[in-house]
Amino acid sequence: NHAIDCDVLVCGDDEAARDEVVRLVELAGLRGLHAGPLANATAAEALTAVLIFINRRYKVPGAGVRITGLPGSGSTG
Repeated sequence: NHAIDCDVLVCGDDEAARDEVVRLVELAGLRGLHAGPLANATAAEALTAVLIFINRRYKVPGAGVRITGLPGSGSTG
């Protein structure tokens, strides 16, 4: 097992549903971010192949995505 240290991108066409999913993600101790309409999910899911490659190349158990530059994110970069 390893700690999950990444953001969860939440896409959906129903704003109330996105709010609820972000809330549930945060209850699990992660940071959920509104990532726009459901059409954006295709781009977000396409990152999976990149992350699998990075995991294999660098022999890590779970590379993830962290969005920087957001207020309160601890990083401006």
